[in-house]
Amino acid sequence: MKIAFLFGMLLSFIAGTARAAQPLSSPLSPWNGEYMQADQGAVYLRFYLDKFRKTRSSKEITNSVFMNIRNQKTGQIHVLSQGPTDSSAEPILVWKLPSGNYTVEKLSINENTGLTRTWTAQGKRPTFSVRYLLLANMGQVRLSPFGGKGLKVTFLPRPNAFVNTNSHQSFMGVIDAYKGTLQKRLGGSALMKEAKDSFGSGNEARVAFTTTRQISMIHQVDSSGSQKNRRLMSSTISAQDAELRRCYMDQLDVALGIRGSVNFKFQISPSNGSFAALSYSGGSMNSPRAIECLTLSLKKMQFPITQALSGRLAFQFNYDDNPGRAKF
Repeated sequence: MKIAFLFGMLLSFIAGTARAAQPLSSPLSPWNGEYMQADQGAVYLRFYLDKFRKTRSSKEITNSVFMNIRNQKTGQIHVLSQGPTDSSAEPILVWKLPSGNYTVEKLSINENTGLTRTWTAQGKRPTFSVRYLLLANMGQVRLSPFGGKGLKVTFLPRPNAFVNTNSHQSFMGVIDAYKGTLQKRLGGSALMKEAKDSFGSGNEARVAFTTTRQISMIHQVDSSGSQKNRRLMSSTISAQDAELRRCYMDQLDVALGIRGSVNFKFQISPSNGSFAALSYSGGSMNSPRAIECLTLSLKKMQFPITQALSGRLAFQFNYDDNPGRAKF
């Protein structure tokens, strides 16, 4: 195992494939233009791949990069899952995160050949900060193969590339995630009041976030392996209940009346706890967009599982505009 550090504008790390037991992790949720909740900020970055092998069937790697980060105060592990890019012109993905100081613990990616490459931090970790109502810019993270199954990971701070396209501001500014220095001012002093009111008691703000519609979502894991691993998988899915439920709720606004089951076949890789395979296998709910949204949300999850797991994941969705007991 080798690690090389180059401080200043360039931080470069080399690591092999040593693995360590991980606590229960929590996948990050994307920001979609909403105001930040209390003590919440956000972060963005871009992954670039260098010198990876290409196959006959696929010239580019499209699998997501998984990055595990640890909150230094709480010890909570969060997982950011994002696809690599080959152009600075591609849209920026922003991820919501509790404010605090974080260390990068692990990165992994599955090559098209099926090989999983992993970088695990040892010794001094790269550190960054997230602040309330601020957007932290982690710049570029470049990955290249190292040894048989390792990764070389280089963290490159970059000038701000975020441009707000919403009618309102959600962030007061953009900061360099590593230094904490301000890169760009965005919202004014009124933004803090607007953010608080959106999650407070103001009637006007509450209308935007309150609904009388009852949404029911249940899931079931039917798989090989131990009962413990099934519970861990189910717990991770439950932690992302709001995001998965949103996939269904958003489509109800377009096509009222959709309800039913959605089934997936899956395989979880023991090397990084992510889905090695996930495919829709049928169901009674007729909403391709909801199914696509569920698939994408599930694919970014990482489970605290170190054994191979395969089987069926079933969801059941229903709603009631007259709140009461859901009818399936």
